[in-house]
Amino acid sequence: MKLAEASGKTLEEAIENGLKALRVRQEEIEYELISEETEDVKIKMEVKEPRQHLLELTKFILESCGFKPNINITKDEKGFYLNIKTRHADAILIGKKGETLWALQYIITRLMKRFHPNLKILVDVSGYRMRRTNFLKKKAEAIARIVLQTGREMALDPLTKREQQIVEAKLSEIKGVKLYSIGKGASKNVIIAPNDESK
Repeated sequence: MKLAEASGKTLEEAIENGLKALRVRQEEIEYELISEETEDVKIKMEVKEPRQHLLELTKFILESCGFKPNINITKDEKGFYLNIKTRHADAILIGKKGETLWALQYIITRLMKRFHPNLKILVDVSGYRMRRTNFLKKKAEAIARIVLQTGREMALDPLTKREQQIVEAKLSEIKGVKLYSIGKGASKNVIIAPNDESK
């Protein structure tokens, strides 16, 4: 957590100087008065604890873009899980194949790491990421079972790079199959095939 000491002729000026030094908004910090004399006010300022800071930052980003978000933050051994809900704009925040959501994740993570470098954050919108991950794992497992039974390769629907990583992780748990891809970009096909080495 980053700290800063600041001074000014008034409390307001001291706070403003501290905000400039840390490059944050007032909603992101807490301050403590160190001393107050005539035209010389000193304060100690620090960024809020991670959960509150994450909430304030995400709320500011989304409201600045015109959204009215309901933000829920939970914490487990993996880090913070931030789930955003809006009244009618969830699809916009998710984007095609979750690309807008990944961009939002990147922005929030980068901004938070300025003050909390080891913080792990997973950003989601109405549980989309969890649902998509579970769907991909189940589909990959079902197709892998068919491949093992028939000995024939099967293609998956086009996947993003991150979705392919989810599928690869799931298939690594299943003996006898492998994953490879053909083509590039949007035309890239992901194939689940028998692993000849297992014979």
